[in-house]
Amino acid sequence: MDRNDRNILILGILILIVLGVGYYFLLFSPLRQDYLARFNERTQKEAQKAKLEQSVAQLENVRRDAPNIERQILELSKRIPEQDEIPTLLVQIESVAIQSGVRQFSITPGSPEAPPNGGGDFSRIPVTMTFLGSYEDLQDFLFRIRNLSRLMTVNQVTYCRSPEPLSGASCDVDIELPEEGEGTGMTNGGGASDRLEVEIQAEVYVQPAAGGTTGGGGGTAPAGGATPPPEGGAPEGGAPKGGGAPK
Repeated sequence: MDRNDRNILILGILILIVLGVGYYFLLFSPLRQDYLARFNERTQKEAQKAKLEQSVAQLENVRRDAPNIERQILELSKRIPEQDEIPTLLVQIESVAIQSGVRQFSITPGSPEAPPNGGGDFSRIPVTMTFLGSYEDLQDFLFRIRNLSRLMTVNQVTYCRSPEPLSGASCDVDIELPEEGEGTGMTNGGGASDRLEVEIQAEVYVQPAAGGTTGGGGGTAPAGGATPPPEGGAPEGGAPKGGGAPK
């Protein structure tokens, strides 16, 4: 191959390279970018469609469950009185304390407050309860509280070993402990080592929003005011009837 043929071959190769580069940048690359843009747009629309279909399915489920939801709302509204009825509440909770076998029981209701974020036509009344008892007594007390005829929500439960907390643990529960020699108030055969100091932060509700007309304010039930159950266990009858567990 002489020099002219070689030059022609090199020139041909250069022309092919230039044509390839020009095809990529001038034709293929714009088409590729347009394809990717359309593909991303289609993917987003399919995702939006899937979300809309999911929302429609959820709304359809709500529509089908509307009678059940209305029934649940009606049941809950029946458990929220139109007056605060604090004396009745104190009697009910003290009855629960007696049936659960706890000791040194004290309950302190607060004043009606507006619901969080200002939502709902009701007021919340904070309630603080403290007592001494075993872990089984605590579980029994919480179970009976959930089955009160009045809606009550338990927000926080704090407990620790009495008379001294567990090693490394802190205890903010303030309970007037019985004098040495007095009964510990334990049930189920528990001893002093099983006794817990318990504080429960809960809330009940009243239909008018805070600032509306409600009955008398709070008060404090005296510590140990609940009458101890008779020897042999809690009295028969269980928790008051009327309603399921609060949400």
